[in-house]
Amino acid sequence: MKKMLAGIAAIALLSACNRFEKTENGIEYKIVTTSEDARMVATEDNLHIHLKGVIERNDSAIFDSYKNNKPFYIPAGEPSLKEVFAIMKKGDSIVFKIMADTLYKNFGEQLPAGIQKGDVITFYANLIDLYNPQEMQQKINEQNQEFLVKDSIALSSYISGLTDVTATSTGFKYQIETKGKGKACKKGDKVTVRYRGSLLDGFVFDETKPGTPEFTFVVGAGQVIAGWDEGLQLMSEGDKFKFIIPWNLGYGPRGSGPIPPYSTLLFDVELVKVN
Repeated sequence: MKKMLAGIAAIALLSACNRFEKTENGIEYKIVTTSEDARMVATEDNLHIHLKGVIERNDSAIFDSYKNNKPFYIPAGEPSLKEVFAIMKKGDSIVFKIMADTLYKNFGEQLPAGIQKGDVITFYANLIDLYNPQEMQQKINEQNQEFLVKDSIALSSYISGLTDVTATSTGFKYQIETKGKGKACKKGDKVTVRYRGSLLDGFVFDETKPGTPEFTFVVGAGQVIAGWDEGLQLMSEGDKFKFIIPWNLGYGPRGSGPIPPYSTLLFDVELVKVN
């Protein structure tokens, strides 16, 4: 009898663990793993979290931070998901479901291609860590210092292997690869260029490619990063330069897309035409 009751209790417990509950606004969720004594999420926290989103209709993933092991930061008060985040603790794993219409409406976005009205998105989440505003600022300061040190070491190593590098008072550096014989570039000129942009580790983040339009802009009008505005004014039509642009003349402490914060940028630039 005792064995039978124990078996029934085990089945009931397993059933409870597999059952979805609902938040006040109807988001279905199921906590997979948790720790009773872990720190609870507070409204002002920033969460370091893994998320995978899957469309139930066709079981296709729309994003997956687990895949490349790149968890991201998100405010606990994010409007679409704050109800779910509020029930989580550090280290928790959770599954929850939300209507795509609701999710993207709260994001202020249209449904992207591949997602239909009425689709349900299932999220698989793991809360790695959480930081209150003071802790988050300290984390940012520590990460920024790491970026600065890493960039400084990489730049020193890169520069040591170069010759004939000229530096300006701003910290901008350049190397002349080919001298043209055309018109000198000045502020206010409309120029056409070909270029290839990379990081110190060799990663190419942008370039003009054969068969695609060349890049045209007005020099000194703030249409490009400051390092470009400075560098182009040292060039003449037909010149090919290598720009070595410090982070303060590039994308600064925030970075941009694949460019990390505090990154020195390398550009191979050809000044095709000055108008």
